[in-house]
Amino acid sequence: MKYKLSALLLISGLFLNTALFAATLPKNLNLVYRVKIAGMNIGTLDRELNAEGKGIYTVTSETNATGIAAILLNDTYREKSRFKVKDGMIFPLNYRRSPDKKPEKARIASFDWNKKKVTLNNDRVYDISPGVQDPASFLFFWMLTPPRKGQTGKISLVDGKRMSQYEFKIIDHEKVESLWGKINTLRIERQKEGSPDKILRMWLATDYSYIPVVIENIRPKYTMTFRLEKANGL
Repeated sequence: MKYKLSALLLISGLFLNTALFAATLPKNLNLVYRVKIAGMNIGTLDRELNAEGKGIYTVTSETNATGIAAILLNDTYREKSRFKVKDGMIFPLNYRRSPDKKPEKARIASFDWNKKKVTLNNDRVYDISPGVQDPASFLFFWMLTPPRKGQTGKISLVDGKRMSQYEFKIIDHEKVESLWGKINTLRIERQKEGSPDKILRMWLATDYSYIPVVIENIRPKYTMTFRLEKANGL
């Protein structure tokens, strides 16, 4: 239960995009989300992007639980992704997610784009092709190639435990309250293949580099909501 809760706090979106133009990523970006379940505050998700140079970026994420969630987790969960941007595409290089107090529970993925393989620390190996992402790197796909209304597609995502397939669709333009006031967004939904009762919704800010301002992780018994409360570096 503890690890599942941490994973839900860290997830941010699983989509692939085929737009015809590419933007650029900022050299430094910090996004902080307030996380709630049934209206109850359970903590924050702090995600930071930093450029290393030569197209290489690092994404680090940290969950800080509060209240009951802090009692359940009793730990800080961290996530790190290193990836390369080439021709407007993100190519993950390394991914790791683990609790500070139990490093033996780390989920690790190493991507070899020359061999087109990804190797996990549970000895699983998968074939990969351009478009495959990890949970931390994938957020920035939309910033590089903004989505279009009506767009649909599929993506393979490697979370350090397995590689899974997802379907996504761009629903419509919507106005959403945000830290900048009411803004224009595009709503996106994704669904894991074979799991119709598990849906992730994201509202991307079309005037703010298509970053997610609201994320809803919908499960049969609850909905976890992430709302952006801080953004530096846009």
